[in-house]
Amino acid sequence: MFRNHAWLGLGTVGVLLLLCLGVAHAEEAIPQEKPPTPGYGDSETVGIEEKLGTVLPPGLMFHDETGEVVELTQLIKRPTILTLVYLRCPGICSPLMNELAKTVDEVTELTPGEDYDIITVSFDAREDAEIAATGKKNLLGRMKTKVPPEAWRFLTGDERNIARLTTTVGFHFQKDKEDFKHAGTVMFLSKDAKIVRYLTGLSVLPMDWKLAINDAREGTPRTLMQRIQKICYAYDPEAKAYTLQVNRIVLWVTLAGVLVFAGFLFVKRRRAPSDTDRDAGPDGGAA
Repeated sequence: MFRNHAWLGLGTVGVLLLLCLGVAHAEEAIPQEKPPTPGYGDSETVGIEEKLGTVLPPGLMFHDETGEVVELTQLIKRPTILTLVYLRCPGICSPLMNELAKTVDEVTELTPGEDYDIITVSFDAREDAEIAATGKKNLLGRMKTKVPPEAWRFLTGDERNIARLTTTVGFHFQKDKEDFKHAGTVMFLSKDAKIVRYLTGLSVLPMDWKLAINDAREGTPRTLMQRIQKICYAYDPEAKAYTLQVNRIVLWVTLAGVLVFAGFLFVKRRRAPSDTDRDAGPDGGAA
């Protein structure tokens, strides 16, 4: 009798142990969904919130196209153009990158690697250094300008660093199944990693490009032509572009005309003979 109860007890323990192991195995088999990183693809709205004057924080770690770990602000040594895209984007990213390449080719008086650098950061955490290297090779290979590899960097990173960067610069995007909803913009940074200009849209005009780089070049004396450009053009925050200031040009031309006319009258008056001189004879006496 006791033996039967012992076998029954052992059998019950065995069944319970098997059930426990089965439940544990089933729990391990259930994939645990990773909680989203705050700020990564969960913006309420899609667009660009301009944060002019903001300085990129240190500690933004990414992988470059060779797979090396780099700190973003350490790559910024001169005026730098920053773009946020993802390389397998089916929408606006490719046209934007092609437009940048076209502008670099057109603005021959500024040299990448000497006058400015470009950094392209993928905001898709699924993209890696291999994808970045392929994208860089294809883009630079189509350009007329020979861009040094260190002058245009392609970076990828994880959700946390991407979220920190996009939040800092005001780039708001949303995850949309396997893709993203986002806007297109080009940001210009000073050598101190400070945001000085946004150019939003798919078209980057050469004049906008040159003026924005001039704005980002801190501590560099402006040439006469650059001073004239600053007079004739101004950045329109609503249009997100530099616009020709017709009223300002008319004012300066009018002012210049008034000054020239006043100078002409002054010189003419100085050269005109006085009434006394006209009445005097050759020897200084009365005529």
